[in-house]
Amino acid sequence: MEHDARTFVGGALTYWNNQEDHSHTFNFYPEVGRLFNETWGVGVMLGFGKEKESDGTKTTSYKIAPFARYYYVHKGPFNLFMDGGVGYSYRKTSESTEKRNGYEIGVRPGACVDLTEGLCLCLRMGFVGYRNHYTGGEEAEIGNSGWGIRFAPEELMIGLELEF
Repeated sequence: MEHDARTFVGGALTYWNNQEDHSHTFNFYPEVGRLFNETWGVGVMLGFGKEKESDGTKTTSYKIAPFARYYYVHKGPFNLFMDGGVGYSYRKTSESTEKRNGYEIGVRPGACVDLTEGLCLCLRMGFVGYRNHYTGGEEAEIGNSGWGIRFAPEELMIGLELEF
């Protein structure tokens, strides 16, 4: 089956309210890209995050992560893919002079389910690679620098993609 080049736009939103320590976290990850055929595409994911802790500390973060996407399974409405790429992050905390730049290089496995023609529910389900002070879904005990394979709830992203 021939597949014409198509553009995709989408993204994910996350929100977390921790009632024990009275903190709030919000993240927005829009993405745009181009699918060249049924197998290959390229895109870029942007990121914006806000966090407010109970002591009044506010943290703002930004990300940019270009990627190449490879679809390796197409079974009816189900598709599996890998996004391989690099990412840059910047994080600033209001209560200190701390400003942190970080980067990552690696692969994110994912899956898409076609809901209708041109509309997909997409999941990114982890990270395999290297990070250096990269702002992500890290847990305090693990940190945000190092390398490895990580399939944890903090790495899960669920969103929608529109293809046209």
